[in-house]
Amino acid sequence: MSGVALSLAVLAAVLVAAGAVAEYNVVDYGARPDGGSDSAGAFLAAWAAACGHAGRPGSRPVMRVPAGRFLLSKAYFKGPCRSAAGVVVAIDGTVFAPPAVDSTAWIMFHYADGLAIRGGTLDGQGRAHWACKADAGRDCPPGTTTLDISQSNGVSVKRVTLLDSKNVHMSIYDCRGVTVQSVRIVAPADSPNTDGIHVQLSSRVRILSTTIGTGDDCVSMGPGTSDVLIRNIRCGPGHGISIGSLGGEAGEEGVRNVTVERAALTGTQNGLRIKTWGKPNRGSVTGVTFSRVTMRGVHNPIVVDQNYCPGDVKCPGKSSGVQISDVSYEDIEGTSATPVAVRFDCSGSNPCTGFRLSNISLTYRDRTARSLCRNADGSASGVVSPQSCL
Repeated sequence: MSGVALSLAVLAAVLVAAGAVAEYNVVDYGARPDGGSDSAGAFLAAWAAACGHAGRPGSRPVMRVPAGRFLLSKAYFKGPCRSAAGVVVAIDGTVFAPPAVDSTAWIMFHYADGLAIRGGTLDGQGRAHWACKADAGRDCPPGTTTLDISQSNGVSVKRVTLLDSKNVHMSIYDCRGVTVQSVRIVAPADSPNTDGIHVQLSSRVRILSTTIGTGDDCVSMGPGTSDVLIRNIRCGPGHGISIGSLGGEAGEEGVRNVTVERAALTGTQNGLRIKTWGKPNRGSVTGVTFSRVTMRGVHNPIVVDQNYCPGDVKCPGKSSGVQISDVSYEDIEGTSATPVAVRFDCSGSNPCTGFRLSNISLTYRDRTARSLCRNADGSASGVVSPQSCL
């Protein structure tokens, strides 16, 4: 344990002993750190006690998961809680899932304003599920999201490790004001649909100083996402940082005001991607900035794909109705694993507009890479290599 972490732990113990902080330890409610007994009932009881504690104004009750390995079948932690400041879920040990979970989410927090999750490991135990998916013809249970945070405001998740989810590792849905910081997310490169963090119908989301390596997108942003900052992220393996796919259904909200800066991507299938279905459903992406990004061996470093249509079914005319505009790529350097490092494949009926490239340096096998543009308009400044096709 680092000196800072030790000092915080000592301070927390002193405050609890002095009665300044109300702490509810899951072991006191029957949880057993032996890795063999289902602790779901004890976890829910400890949450109910912490969530029902009012305390002094500004105080935050603590639900404590001590050191050890805790089997958790599934848990639905529901608010709103009495403390206006929210509940701290402090995890010192490892919480792990059974091989199969009878739910689309393993651990879910709902209406939990002010929630703060700190430390520990959440192990989704996804390997049996991935093996089932890889065996053609088998009837597999639906994938399960490890950590689902929905309709909760003012949330923070810090210093947590998420391992081997059966599906998405962390979902942020219909939330306002969420910070994810110093989080580590790990799954094998061939694990299916194991996105690191998926954000949808949410605003004011910050993902900071986080490392993600999975079998799908490191971060994906779906319809209704706005005011997102992704800074100091390390991504790989995986499918990169993605906006979309969008336009799959009628009436989807757009994506706006997204900033990705000081990111490093290594060996990913894509780098910085915007993806929309080749369908006429209306939508928009606007106000996006990618800056100070380093890539190493990335297969499609910069890509806009408005012709996404797996199997070429249900995409009449394959023309996207999503309008993409005001997108900047600044100070991006590194190596591409494919000859085409910049690909803007935009909609014929809704061309991309207001694209800006500035100081781009991407090479392929020690040579200048290529760029391809279709239905895209914009400008380039500074040194741009490959040469801009805008």
